[in-house]
Amino acid sequence: MLTLSTRWRKLFVNFGSLEKQKEPRRKLRDTKVGQWLKSSTPHLLDAVGNALPDSGVLGIVKNLVDLDNNVTHEQRMELHNLIVSERIAMEAELTKRWESDNNADSWLAKHTRPMIVLSLVIALFVFIVLDSMAIPFQVRDAWVTLYEILIVTAVGGYFTLRSVYDKRNKPPTL
Repeated sequence: MLTLSTRWRKLFVNFGSLEKQKEPRRKLRDTKVGQWLKSSTPHLLDAVGNALPDSGVLGIVKNLVDLDNNVTHEQRMELHNLIVSERIAMEAELTKRWESDNNADSWLAKHTRPMIVLSLVIALFVFIVLDSMAIPFQVRDAWVTLYEILIVTAVGGYFTLRSVYDKRNKPPTL
C-alpha cells in the first residue's frame, strides 16, 4: 500500500524530468524565416529577431514584408513557404510534447491538459446558467476576451491534436 507522500512523489517525479528535457526556445533570428529576413530585409530582422516565432510574430512579419516595396513577389512567396513550414514544425513540436505526456508514467503529466479543458468547459456552463438566471452580475470585457482565447485554444487544440494523434496511431483497417 502506498502512503500519501509516496503517491505525491510518484505523481511529480516524471513531471520534473519532463521539465529538464525542454530545449531552449529558438528566437525568430535562429529559424529559416530569420535567415531569409537576414538576407532580404535585415532592417526587419533587427526589429523582430529576438521575438519567439510561436508568439504570433510570423503573421506580423508577413504583413510587414507585404508592405515593403523593396521585396519582390517571388521573395514574398518564398517567405510564405518558409512561414508555412515553420508553423508545421511548431505543430509537430506540440504533437511531440503531447505524445510525451501520454507516454509518461506520471498521472499528473497525463491528465493536466484534459483537466484544464474540463475545468474551462465547466466554467463556461456555469457562466451560461448564471446568465440565464436573472442574477444581476457583470463580467468585464477583459475577462470575457481572455476566457474566449483560453477556451478556443485549449478545447480546439486539445480535440484537434488529439484526433490527429489518434488517426496517426490507428491500425489500418482491411
